[in-house]
Amino acid sequence: MKKKMVSMMMAIVLLAMAGCGASKDKETEGEDQKTTIKLGVRADGIDMAESIRDSVKEKGYDLDITTFDDSIQPNVALEEGSIDVNWYQHKPYLDSYNAENGTDFVMIEPYTHYPLFAMYSSKHDSVEEIPEGGQIGLCNDATNQTRGLKLLEEQGLIKLDENVETPTVYDIVENPKNLEFIEAEMSVLPQSYEDVDAIVVAGQHMYNAGLDADDFIAESSDGPDYSLGFVVRKEDQDAEWVKDLDEAAQCDALSEYFAEAGGVLIPLF
Repeated sequence: MKKKMVSMMMAIVLLAMAGCGASKDKETEGEDQKTTIKLGVRADGIDMAESIRDSVKEKGYDLDITTFDDSIQPNVALEEGSIDVNWYQHKPYLDSYNAENGTDFVMIEPYTHYPLFAMYSSKHDSVEEIPEGGQIGLCNDATNQTRGLKLLEEQGLIKLDENVETPTVYDIVENPKNLEFIEAEMSVLPQSYEDVDAIVVAGQHMYNAGLDADDFIAESSDGPDYSLGFVVRKEDQDAEWVKDLDEAAQCDALSEYFAEAGGVLIPLF
């Protein structure tokens, strides 16, 4: 009797272990067989996302694309888990968002592209032609004004206080041509293109205003510092689907999209 009881108990234990193993295998199988990737983009990035759909399909995944109207909700949705990945923000913005919100999102390398940021002029063919007392249009937000001022410094037009990490026009310590600076919101800055000697702005806004984004007299050297890429939760950064998505994006269709978008987005592949 004791032997029978021991045998029955062992059998129950073995069945339970087998059940656990099957359950674990099923979970692993489910992860390995992910077939849909939920991608979040801003509304202005829908065409970019659609351009990689076929390439992602070739990797074995369907794209479920959700669009957002601002730059905050795609990260909120990522944290909540309603999307798997988003694709709209540059690295400095992501780092700032993580620091301010206690998140640990990761941008997958290699990054996909960066936006053109440059100096444009309807009056001059080179930086050297900008005259004494010339007017320069700058963005009025902190990040892009800093980028604009650093571009002017690179071109030898001004010198900034090296002790200030995020300089504004008030941190200009040398202005040999006595340039005058006009500040405006980035999206409306191209409206002053004909009225001032030069403006410093993202190429996308020149393109949106119907102007030639390729016709710049100087380009910012910090473009790659503002690279964009796929952003995921930290626990997903090594997932196979993430690797497949990033590889799928390095396709001819995305390169063609960048080319057709007026050259304002520079591919990194």
